[in-house]
Amino acid sequence: MTKPTSLFLALILATPFGFSHKADAEQEFSLGAPFADQAVLQHGMKVPVWGWAKPGSKISVSFAGQKKEAMAGENGKWMIELDELEASFEPREMIIAASGETSKTLKDILVGEVWMASGQSNMQWLASACDVGRVLQKQIAARVEAGEEKPPVIRESKITNYFAAPQPIEHATAVWSTDAPNFSAVSFAFAYELYRELNVPIGILNCSFSQTSIQAWTPREGFAEGADEYTKAIHQKVLESDPTTPEHKAAWDKFYQQIEDTIAANKELVAKGEIAKKISTRAPGIMNENREATWLFNARINPMIPYAIRGCIWNQGYANIHEGIFYYNNLHSLIRGWRKVWNRPDLPVYFHQFYSPGFKEAPEIDQMGGMRMGALLARDIPNTGMACQIDIAGAIHYFNKALPGKRLALHALKNQYGKDIASDGPIFKSYEVKGPQLIVSFDHADGLQVGETLTNSKENLAIPTPIENGESQIKLFFLAGEDRVWHPATVKIDGDKVIVSSPEVPSPRGVSYATGGVGNQPNLYNKALLPASPFIAYDNAMVTTETWPKQQLKIAGAAPLNENFELLEEYRKLPILSSQFVDNAVLQADVPVTIWGAANVFWGEPKDIVNGVIKFSFDGKEQSIPVTPGMREWSLTLPPTQAGSKAHTIRAWMEIDGKTVVERSAQNVVFGDVYYVAAPADLKFEKTEKVPGILRAITRKAKGSTSDFPRRFAVSTSTSPPDQNRFASLWEDASDEALAIANALAKGTERPVGLIFMRTHKDKGTPRDALLKEWIAAEHLNLAPSLMEDYKQLAAIRPGNEFFDANARNYISAWKTYWSEYVPAIMKTKSVPDAAAWGSFPTLNASVKTTASYTNNVLVESFTPAALKGIIFISSPDMVAEDEGALFAEQMTALANSMKKKFGGEDVPFIYTMPAKSLAPKVTAPSSIEGKSKALEINDWHDGSAVLKGISGAF
Repeated sequence: MTKPTSLFLALILATPFGFSHKADAEQEFSLGAPFADQAVLQHGMKVPVWGWAKPGSKISVSFAGQKKEAMAGENGKWMIELDELEASFEPREMIIAASGETSKTLKDILVGEVWMASGQSNMQWLASACDVGRVLQKQIAARVEAGEEKPPVIRESKITNYFAAPQPIEHATAVWSTDAPNFSAVSFAFAYELYRELNVPIGILNCSFSQTSIQAWTPREGFAEGADEYTKAIHQKVLESDPTTPEHKAAWDKFYQQIEDTIAANKELVAKGEIAKKISTRAPGIMNENREATWLFNARINPMIPYAIRGCIWNQGYANIHEGIFYYNNLHSLIRGWRKVWNRPDLPVYFHQFYSPGFKEAPEIDQMGGMRMGALLARDIPNTGMACQIDIAGAIHYFNKALPGKRLALHALKNQYGKDIASDGPIFKSYEVKGPQLIVSFDHADGLQVGETLTNSKENLAIPTPIENGESQIKLFFLAGEDRVWHPATVKIDGDKVIVSSPEVPSPRGVSYATGGVGNQPNLYNKALLPASPFIAYDNAMVTTETWPKQQLKIAGAAPLNENFELLEEYRKLPILSSQFVDNAVLQADVPVTIWGAANVFWGEPKDIVNGVIKFSFDGKEQSIPVTPGMREWSLTLPPTQAGSKAHTIRAWMEIDGKTVVERSAQNVVFGDVYYVAAPADLKFEKTEKVPGILRAITRKAKGSTSDFPRRFAVSTSTSPPDQNRFASLWEDASDEALAIANALAKGTERPVGLIFMRTHKDKGTPRDALLKEWIAAEHLNLAPSLMEDYKQLAAIRPGNEFFDANARNYISAWKTYWSEYVPAIMKTKSVPDAAAWGSFPTLNASVKTTASYTNNVLVESFTPAALKGIIFISSPDMVAEDEGALFAEQMTALANSMKKKFGGEDVPFIYTMPAKSLAPKVTAPSSIEGKSKALEINDWHDGSAVLKGISGAF
């Protein structure tokens, strides 16, 4: 998914928000978003039609023999209601006229059934990219060609110019489409089932977008009446983001004061020679990204209201996995909110229960398991229904979307259209215990059977295939006795009940089914081939993280429970060892080596860790470093170690109150000669045979090589442990270009050679290679006079200097303008003043326009400090393209001196390539690089042999 804008969308802080909007008296004649050519109107109920015109204008709407009139109000808005319409395939025109103004004529308007579809990427996913387009739509086309059915009349509408907004808007543009391959796959499958059964046109309002939480699609009204503390907390944040509330004033006054206090405190710290602290930019309310609570609803759904619809369907979940059971609260808020804003207390809403992006037989109650339980329990909301898709497998996205769409349609066909069909799979009701047997009763369990979707999942529509006498193939039932240990169990179907037993549980008290997922595994269905929903119960009560002791299940045969698991999860991604210190590392021999990593949170403000200590072990010898308040990093220095092939082990772990919360290690570490190599994306060398000895390289595996902020502890954006992160940088045997360089450096020595081999990356977004200034650390840009403006911009986001203080106060000023002008304008006009598609808000780095240091932030930052034998910098054509090399000397000098300072240690030789005059006519030669350095003049950017010859023996 290509994001249309950064989540931290920048606004210019030094000037007031630039926006304009028409005064009410100048309101243009326009229609509500859903009213456009090819629209489908809802039959059998009043149909609101609305828009805007000059205040006092007389408006008439003519359609299907009806003519209704209204008057535009003081704010220019008007609305009429058409009487109930009959379904019709006849393309008709709707004429809307305003007194004294040109009328608008909407063409090809149909009348049928309209549903709103919402959710994140699995709802947004196009039909053409999954089985709906590749199988279902082709099947439909074949039947149409054979004369077996008529072409389905299905149309889809969606907002095209806005995605998110901080307050509800009404003015937006929507289009209707008949391009079925580009419809939402789930909603097309849903609509097709309705069309087949009802034989009327079907309209879908597609209000979905990827990487969005359920809270983002919930209107403010949905949170307002929440009685639980979880929902109240969200509502509090919403109130803090409304400038008309006292909650807003209290929260933001405190926020502004905290910034001023930090500025004042930093002056004292800097005067003492201490490190200045960052200001907290964690804004109150829902103002930290444009996908927070209500933002997507405000821009994607609100402009569609109160369009006449029969009901809503919902498919979402990935963005809320880590909240588990709270999905129950969120579904209540979502549906409550939709019903309020549509003024339809009984508005039907049908939702999916989360699918299986992963599968494990053992039961679980947190994260995905808890979220599925939350959806199951939310069936207590009247006039709703849940379509289980537990037998659908996939990763973040899944291919088989036809079946989930059809299952949602079953609820609508049964409840809204009176079809005598089954719409629910088996749902746990209760159980009774008879000796060693636990007998489970279900609702909707007519014709229990075993089936699977694997057979049809790849080339078909994942239609479940029954398995005769398949009980023995089900591995998803578990039993627990008085000791609360869960054991695998066998099952036997007995009519509409299931008999569960395990020789390990002679007196069962609890039963679990499929809470860890199903996917394509054999599982339980009813006669209608609708899957049983996962469940877990103990003493006949549903089990959740709130009701189970210590919130963790104990599984027979699994590792013993760790009572510290909450802290283990919290600190799981803490990079307690930084990038260089992973398995197979090569460290510099014969000099002291600094080992370091994160000691506290690596994003945001440090936590107040009490009784924390970093433990470090080198070859079994331990050292301890207390974790002090505000401490972000730890470090210690190993004494010089001789070069050789002897394997060493490094371990680092953190203990809080004597309990280990995170641990990482680096195995098979050797000491030799380590070089940092900065290389362009297009670097090429002829293949070469490896010379004898240990030659290793750690390379960039992250997708990109630039970032607007320093990645202090990892090259990858993720700091998950390397064995859980496919983008983590790893030490491996040198190969390709890295091997060619390692060979050149290893000749004449028997010492291991290690390369920190960091190559830049070019893509469609950045087709050029990195510039010299992008390799220089932000704090050293002032070493080059030509980069002073870049230095000032980046100094403005690094605390402890005058530029930062001024920027921080501009940041406060921008927020105040935002709340006094920008947001009130949205609230008054119901439109976006600056037409920002994703909703903009002030950020501290908004004044930063330079890309200086972007490459350093990824490819250098997490390796400094480091003990090195030398630094090799290979230039690229893009570095001299703009000025033909006139600034090469100045900027290469700054770069070399920056790297020497960042890596630290004794004087590290700096070898760099410099283009000859034939490549850069105005090139200037550096003469002020501190300490040892050597220029390798090149006459061909792609002549790798000159580089290899120059570095061979240079160290």
